[in-house]
Amino acid sequence: MGRFYDGDIQGKFWFGIQDSDDIEKLVTITGQEYYSWKCCHCSAEIETSDFCNDCYESKEEHIKTVKEECNYEDECLYFEDNCIGYSLDKETHYQELVNNMETIKKEIPEEIINEFNNIEQNDKILDAFTKVFDKPLDIINKLNDSVYSDIQQRQISIFVARYTLGYQLEYCLRTKDSCHINCEY
Repeated sequence: MGRFYDGDIQGKFWFGIQDSDDIEKLVTITGQEYYSWKCCHCSAEIETSDFCNDCYESKEEHIKTVKEECNYEDECLYFEDNCIGYSLDKETHYQELVNNMETIKKEIPEEIINEFNNIEQNDKILDAFTKVFDKPLDIINKLNDSVYSDIQQRQISIFVARYTLGYQLEYCLRTKDSCHINCEY
């Protein structure tokens, strides 16, 4: 179990360490919440429509279908997807991201940063499941036996989780000029 993010980058938020909106701590941005229509599960553009006009001819038809098939409990025909989306672009966000990562880097032990510096610069960075971040994370696991207190270990973990996400975003923006991410919450 966990919360994942996908899109131009992929990974899993660190359980108990990292919030789904951690991107907002790296760059100035507000996420876009997503909604779906009940029954058909199409993407709901609730600002412009009050029913799914792709699947139904009228709001009444949508309501009738929801009542018959989908446990209609209230007047609302949509639901939150428990997902928030971000669209970053190089011109707006890149330099701020790089600056904030430099600040975060100062809070992370040098041996971990050295492992990040040794990561080969290729598209594997975009997918945290490729094990490209395993060496820096192995060092985090060794902190339990180190001179750091529990509070310091937790704080370092928070910074490393954020730095890892920022590392992916930085590579994506540097190589693609934009980065779109959907984050479960």
